[in-house]
Amino acid sequence: MRISYADAQFVRSAYGFRHFSALCPMILQGRLLIDPFQEPAEGWVAIDAGRITEIGHGAPPSKPDAGDRDSLICPGFIDAHLHLPQIDSMGCDGLDLIDWLDQIVFPAEMRWADEQVAQQQTISAYQRLVKAGTLGYAAYLTSHFHGYVAVVRAGHGLPLRAIVGQVLMDRNAPPALLGHKLARLASSERGRVTSSVNPRFALSCSDDLLSTAAQRAADGAIIQTHLAESQRECALVRELFPNDVNYTQVYDRHGLLTERTLLAHCVHLDEAQWQLIARRQSVAVHCPTANTFLKSGLFDLEAVREHGVRLALGSDLAAGPDIAMPRVARAMIEVAKSRAMLINPEAHIPSPAEAWSLVTRGNADALGWRDAGRLEIGASADVLILKPPIPRDEHLIGRLLHTWSDDYITHRILAGKML
Repeated sequence: MRISYADAQFVRSAYGFRHFSALCPMILQGRLLIDPFQEPAEGWVAIDAGRITEIGHGAPPSKPDAGDRDSLICPGFIDAHLHLPQIDSMGCDGLDLIDWLDQIVFPAEMRWADEQVAQQQTISAYQRLVKAGTLGYAAYLTSHFHGYVAVVRAGHGLPLRAIVGQVLMDRNAPPALLGHKLARLASSERGRVTSSVNPRFALSCSDDLLSTAAQRAADGAIIQTHLAESQRECALVRELFPNDVNYTQVYDRHGLLTERTLLAHCVHLDEAQWQLIARRQSVAVHCPTANTFLKSGLFDLEAVREHGVRLALGSDLAAGPDIAMPRVARAMIEVAKSRAMLINPEAHIPSPAEAWSLVTRGNADALGWRDAGRLEIGASADVLILKPPIPRDEHLIGRLLHTWSDDYITHRILAGKML
């Protein structure tokens, strides 16, 4: 796939590309949120050629390009699960998962048959993500191949780090979304965009399509799918796959549970299914705001901890009504508190530092990005400078999560360039 000069100019114009700095060395000053479990120390970060090249404590070696002693410097946030085509579908309340898909999501995705709509909504999603400080993500597109093209084009304007996949479906969805040509992009990269294999969920995929998805991921591609989000969904899966002992076994039988598999939701799982996910080293992606919005259920963080399951956190835009990952992290804490009040008084409640760590380094590790979500020498320079009007005390991270506003962000450095 080739991106023409005209394409690149269109995307740059759409984003206001003139607001990017050149890719040149810079120094940032502020208190360094290297480890949310430790008090941030005053220091500076040097960036060159898109990477963090130095980190120092105390006063910077020269006049900083951004930030000051009262600023906070942290890695950009990372979202492990969202749907780009649903950017304009937030807030459609009062439905359960299946009805919400039929009445809201599938009509929204059918509009992506128009390539211009796909491009415009991708640009809108990118603008909103960057405004919220999300500089890396894993997402679903639609079944149309040109959605992937729209993301690659968008990356010329705002080079977010991304893992995206064409949604695979061959049943239980509108005919206009079924039977699309499957792109041969299982492990390809275009700029900072990596393609993934995305069978939507077992309800929309036949045995043949699930097997095809596994074949396309056989070279190590990331797999994104949904698992056990709602009880009604689980009941329908039992009807469609009566010979499988449980929902998770459907994926495992087809070879779709790997250490590169992202399983969104995982709300209604029994002991055997948690054990299977742990053995396969797959990632459970907790989407607290979406599960609350659709009344799907309360995620069992205790089961994750008990079985040693790898964990990530996602906004699940647009079932999730919050695009800002600090607010999603806060929701994870609130869901854990709800379980402690309603189900298990001894349930673990994540600390603000745990939640903050998950939407930065934790999500990066779950996505296989060992050079993202952190302030480290050699890491990708996707960095935020914050200046929140809150006390700088031992409750700093909790104050950030529980009072979060995008206005706290004064500077966004994306791939070594400052917006």
